[in-house]
Amino acid sequence: MRTDENTPLIVRPELSDITEEVEETANFEELENEYQAFNLNLPKAPILIALWLGSFLASLDNTVVANMMNVVSEEFHQSEQKQWIATSFLLTNTAFQPLYGKLSDLTGRKFALLCAHFFFGIGCFLTIFANSVEQFSIARAICGIGAGGLNAVSSIVVSDICTAKDRGFYQGYANLVFAGGQYLGAPLGGFLIDAFGWRFVFAVQIPMILICFVLTWTNVNIKLAHVPKKGRFSFENLSKIDLGGSLSLIVVIGGILILTSDTSIGISNSCVVLITLASCVVFLMNELYWCKERILPFQDLWGKFGVISLLTLTSSFVAFGEIFRKPVYLQLIQNFTNSDVGVYTIFTSFASPLASFVTGWILKKTSMNLEYCSYLLIASSFIFQVFGLGLESWFLYNLPPNVGNHATTATAVQFFLDNSKVYWKFILVFTTCLSYYGYCTLLVATLVSIVFSVEKSQQATFIGLFYLWRSIGNVLGASLTLTVFEKCLDVSLFKYFKNIDDLSVYKKLIHDSSLIRKILDGQMLIDVLHIYNNSIIVAYFPSIFVVAISIVIALVFIKVTQKQMADEDFKEVSA
Repeated sequence: MRTDENTPLIVRPELSDITEEVEETANFEELENEYQAFNLNLPKAPILIALWLGSFLASLDNTVVANMMNVVSEEFHQSEQKQWIATSFLLTNTAFQPLYGKLSDLTGRKFALLCAHFFFGIGCFLTIFANSVEQFSIARAICGIGAGGLNAVSSIVVSDICTAKDRGFYQGYANLVFAGGQYLGAPLGGFLIDAFGWRFVFAVQIPMILICFVLTWTNVNIKLAHVPKKGRFSFENLSKIDLGGSLSLIVVIGGILILTSDTSIGISNSCVVLITLASCVVFLMNELYWCKERILPFQDLWGKFGVISLLTLTSSFVAFGEIFRKPVYLQLIQNFTNSDVGVYTIFTSFASPLASFVTGWILKKTSMNLEYCSYLLIASSFIFQVFGLGLESWFLYNLPPNVGNHATTATAVQFFLDNSKVYWKFILVFTTCLSYYGYCTLLVATLVSIVFSVEKSQQATFIGLFYLWRSIGNVLGASLTLTVFEKCLDVSLFKYFKNIDDLSVYKKLIHDSSLIRKILDGQMLIDVLHIYNNSIIVAYFPSIFVVAISIVIALVFIKVTQKQMADEDFKEVSA
C-alpha cells in the first residue's frame, strides 16, 4: 500500500473485521459450552475405570522395582548398577509427562491416552524378556514414557467430565488411587516375586493395560473446541509439542546420574560433562527463546508457585529416597526376603490414605484462609519427614545387623509377635509412616493451594508443572540416594578387603550382594554387614539436609505470606 502525507498515522480497523472477530469469539464460546455439556453427560464409570486403573499401574510401577532391585541385579551379576533399575523408568516418566498435556490439547484426549497405554504396554512386554541390567533399564525407560501420560492425562480428563464443584471430590479419589499404587508397589512386588518370579510382575500388567486401552477407545469420546478439526496430525500442529525440551532434559538428568554413579558407558567422564553442559544450554535456550509451547515456562516459577515447586521437589526427593533405600537395608542388613519386605511395607502404606483424608478434613473444617492453611500444612509435612528421618537413621545406626538365616517370617502375625525383635520393627514402621505421611500431606495441600491461588484458565498448566517437579524429585531422590550408598559401600569395602589382602571377595560382593551370607561367616560377616549398614546411614544424609533446608524455606514463606495477607486486609479496611 502506497503512503503519502494524506495517509493517516493510525489505521482504524474496518467495522466488518471487528464484527467478524466478535462473531468468531461468540461461536467459539458457544461451541465450547456445547462440548462442555456433552462431556459432563458422558458415562463416568468406564472412563474412570480406564483412567484410574492405568494411573494405579503407572504409580505402582514407580515403586515396584524397589523390592526387586537386588533380585534383578544379583541375577544378572550387576549389583553395582542397581540404581539404573530404579531410575530408568523415573527418568523418562519425568521428561515425557509434561508433553502429554499439550498432546491431548492438539490431538484430543483419546489419542494421548492411547499413546500412553501403548508405550506402557510395550515397555512391560519387553521387560519380561530382559537378560541384563541394560536391557531391563531400556525396557523400563519405554514403560516410563507411557506411565507419564497415564498420570498426566488422567487428571486432565477428570477435569473435562466433572463440574468444578465435583472436581475436588474426584481429584481426592484420584490422589488416593495414585498414592495407593505408589505405596503398594513394594509389597505387591515382594509377594509376586517370591511366588512367581520378577518377570511375572510385568506380565500380569499387560492384560490390565489392554483393558484400559479398550475402555479408552470405546468411552473416552471427549469433545474439545480448541482441538483442530483438520490437520490434527500435521507437522505444523505436532511441532507445537516441546519434544526438544524433553529430550534435552533427559540428557541433562541422565548425565548427572552417570557422573554421580560408577556406571561406565564407554566414554570418558569429561565427554559426559561436555554433553551434559551442552544439553543444559540447549534446554535453557529452548525453554527461554526457541520453543513457543514450553514444558517449563520460567515466567511461572516466580512468586508463590516457584516456592511451592521447590518444596514439592524436595519432599518428593525425600520420599523416594526412603522408598528405595529401605528395601535395600531390610534385605541386605536384616536378611529379609521379598515377602518379608512386602509385609513391612503394607503397614507403612496406610500412612498415605490417612494423610490424604486428614489433610482434606482439615482443609474442609478450617475457618482460616484455605490458601494460608494449605501453606501451614506444607510446612508441617516437612516436620514429619525430618523427625522420621532423624529418628530412623539414629536407630538403624545403633541396631545390630542380622547374621542368622532370616530376620523374620512372611506372616504378619509372626512379624509383629516375635518377642525378641518386635520393638525395632514397630519403631521402623512408625518412622517410615512419619515420612510417608508428611509427603502425602504436602501433595494434597499443594494441589489445594494451586486451586485457590491460580486462575482457573491456568490451573491445568500449573498442575502439569506440579507433576513435573514431583517427578524430578522422584528420580533425583531415588538415584542420588542409591548412588551415595553405592559410592560409600565401594570405598569402604575396598579399604576393608585391601587391608586383609583379599580383593577377590570385594569384587564378588560388588557384583553380587546376595553372596554376603554365602561366602562370609564369623567376624568377617559381622564386619562387612556393619560396612553395609554404615553406608545405608550415610545415604540418609542428603535427605536430612534437603528436608532441613525445606523447613527453613517453608517457614520464611509462611511469614512472608502472612505479612502480605495482613497488608491486603489493611488495604481493604482502608478502602
